[in-house]
Amino acid sequence: MPMPDHSHHHINPDWQHRASCRGADTEMFFSPDGERGSVRAQRERAAKQICQDCPVLAQCRAHALAASEAYGIWGGMSANERARHTRTRRRQPAHRAYRVPILDNGRVPAKE
Repeated sequence: MPMPDHSHHHINPDWQHRASCRGADTEMFFSPDGERGSVRAQRERAAKQICQDCPVLAQCRAHALAASEAYGIWGGMSANERARHTRTRRRQPAHRAYRVPILDNGRVPAKE
């Protein structure tokens, strides 16, 4: 399977150098052609286990979502999970800023 070319994306290598997966076998994070079922699920679980305690999990996930990474485990999410996340976000209405009232004494009023 050819790997996507993301050389046009700006990459901040700092977070990638601190990733728990650095130096790991990339085959754990990217499925071979035709991989399905329990074999794929087992490989993805193993990859996500590495991601679980990664110090740059949030940066990795943000990169994958922003770059629309179509393959592999990034930030503890599979390509299908990222696609589902993106579809869900598109359907949600934009959130309006919620302002919390502050009393003169600097406290937030109790809910009634």
